[in-house]
Amino acid sequence: MPPKPNKNLIVHLKNPDHLQTLAFVVSAFFAGLVAVLYAILFKTTEGFYQQVMADHPYWLWFWTPLCLLAGWAAVYFFAPEAAGSGIPQVLAANDLNYAKNSAWIDRLLSLRGVVVKIISSLMVCLGGAVTGREGPTIQVSAGLFHFVGKVTRKFIPQVDPQTWIVAGAAAGLAAAFNTPLGGIVFAIEEMSITFKRFRTALIISIIIAGLVSQWIMGSYLYLGYPSVGDISFSILPWALLIGLITGLTGSFYGICIKKMLDWRGRLKTKTQLALLALACGLALAFMAFLNPDASGSGSTVMNALLFKGQKATWDLPLLRIIGSLVFYVSGAAGGIFAPALAAGACLSSFIATSLSLSSPELLVLLGMAGFLTGVTRTPFTAFVLILEMTDHHNAIFPIMLCAVTAEISAKLLDEESFYEWARIRFMPPASRSKHK
Repeated sequence: MPPKPNKNLIVHLKNPDHLQTLAFVVSAFFAGLVAVLYAILFKTTEGFYQQVMADHPYWLWFWTPLCLLAGWAAVYFFAPEAAGSGIPQVLAANDLNYAKNSAWIDRLLSLRGVVVKIISSLMVCLGGAVTGREGPTIQVSAGLFHFVGKVTRKFIPQVDPQTWIVAGAAAGLAAAFNTPLGGIVFAIEEMSITFKRFRTALIISIIIAGLVSQWIMGSYLYLGYPSVGDISFSILPWALLIGLITGLTGSFYGICIKKMLDWRGRLKTKTQLALLALACGLALAFMAFLNPDASGSGSTVMNALLFKGQKATWDLPLLRIIGSLVFYVSGAAGGIFAPALAAGACLSSFIATSLSLSSPELLVLLGMAGFLTGVTRTPFTAFVLILEMTDHHNAIFPIMLCAVTAEISAKLLDEESFYEWARIRFMPPASRSKHK
């Protein structure tokens, strides 16, 4: 006779809490898997562009515009909600009431949007656009969690839809940077959640997504372990200076994106938008022609500044910042997280070289945290990411001081961060005035 089923086990599996935990595990596994595969594809396409640039530099004059046009077209014709970074879309979905705006949230985090996000961002990466995969990974991960959450709520209707969005975003950031603490801090600081309410979902999602990432790619640091020398109190005045400059610059960068997107919004026809994408591609090709380091996500530049003793010349920070602005206004999918880190690294390297300062590698890390804070206004997320990406916990105080200074100085130019402003653009018209 076949063995009788274990009634205790059946009751245990039917427990809503256990079913919910299992659903989060499944979501995090697939989100982590997609994040890693996306990272591999992104690195491969970026490497292909660098090879084309080295072997056939004059091809860039038509190659880059065509890639930007293809990236824009994928978004325009198939999923307009996939445009840009992806973080504003997730913030908008998190802010909206699901009962009243379920169709809108489903659109922002649709599987079609996930696919288009990946394809469009890879297309522009193939053309050397100044873009990153980290913001898109957050939307991709949130979209996958949202899909599993919709299925799960058919069996456990009391589960809060916001839980899936927050957990997905945190898992996406953790998988993108291999920074589990950064994922938690991002959820608390950027998405304004109460940790106690989402504690279990957050931790489970981040652990599983992180384990999948390390299972495939091994244990690694996003930026490696640069040598920063002995850290003394003498670095603190320079941390204040770097924070002041990068915070102001990052804030001004955000203002410029806002102005450019407002201008772009006045273009009505697809012909005008297509021509704009081509023009952005030509501008990026021109900047790459002036300085090859002005193209791509900036990972190669950051590596050279941190490990190879390279110094940023005066034009590189400018080209990196302008390149990111030009790309973003094209309307294709792609993030500003990595470009912001690279811009901050170049700017602080130039400052360190100009003033003949010691510990240039440490100042580069400070610049990354400062510029990212100037754009996002999330100093805790910025310095936790830098610490986890380099494992330099001995530098926690100067990095923290720089990030906080950057937030204060950024608000001198603009009280509202770019992400806070952009999230309103992805809300239904009736909800925009309520969330300003």
